[in-house]
Amino acid sequence: MVNYSSHRSSRVMSLHDLIEQVQQLEKDLVLFNVDSTDQIGERLAGYFETQNVQITTTRTASGHPAGVAVLSNHDEVLGRFDVETLRNLVDHSPSQSGTVGISDAEYGDILGHLKETTFTSYDTEQMLYASREIEDRARRVGEGTIHAGFQRCSVMADQRAIYADLSRRGLDIHAYGIADVAPPDIEGAQIHTTTTDEIAEMWFVVFDGGTDESQRSALLAEERSEDSFYGVWTYDPPIVDSVIDYLEQTYLLSENSARSSEI
Repeated sequence: MVNYSSHRSSRVMSLHDLIEQVQQLEKDLVLFNVDSTDQIGERLAGYFETQNVQITTTRTASGHPAGVAVLSNHDEVLGRFDVETLRNLVDHSPSQSGTVGISDAEYGDILGHLKETTFTSYDTEQMLYASREIEDRARRVGEGTIHAGFQRCSVMADQRAIYADLSRRGLDIHAYGIADVAPPDIEGAQIHTTTTDEIAEMWFVVFDGGTDESQRSALLAEERSEDSFYGVWTYDPPIVDSVIDYLEQTYLLSENSARSSEI
């Protein structure tokens, strides 16, 4: 498993590398000794289709434990749950998708582990939904820094009103894009134009949480075919920090160094 807690003092990975590393953080949810006619495994796979978790069912020779689910990662067991609890979660959720956004008050022991990292393919509509969720978090906090990669300045211009509003509410804004058109004037925002393939291919919205660490969040996805994105939606602070570290060191610090050399 990648140790993100020590990442801030190590080599900063590229955005593509970060996506690939998060993929390796897949969790396993194993359902033990459920009835062969029970569809709960398939239902859970659909329910958690946007989470980085593998759902499997297995039977032991003794038939025990019966109706038990074990969640683990590569290093440790994260939790043990009754299958009926998982069934209730699926039955009573208002939505069978978008589980990152649902309340986990009643099922915190389960969702607390699975909500940290989403790893999936998204279309443009889903990407916009995830972006709005993170932008809304930043708006509610009313302070901190948000980094947004639009791929192209023409797309950035379409989102100008949203980010101007965030700036007025007290957020520090860094916006990134290829200069396919003149960069838009977003009051209070720092616009970073570049010619790198990375910025052209990546859609990201990253919020550092301001003074509320629990609000740290990041959407980071790579466009692998037209309007189809593959990446991570996460509330895991170390992963969020890793994305911010990379953006600051690769784009902000390099710009500052370039300005200093011109003086």
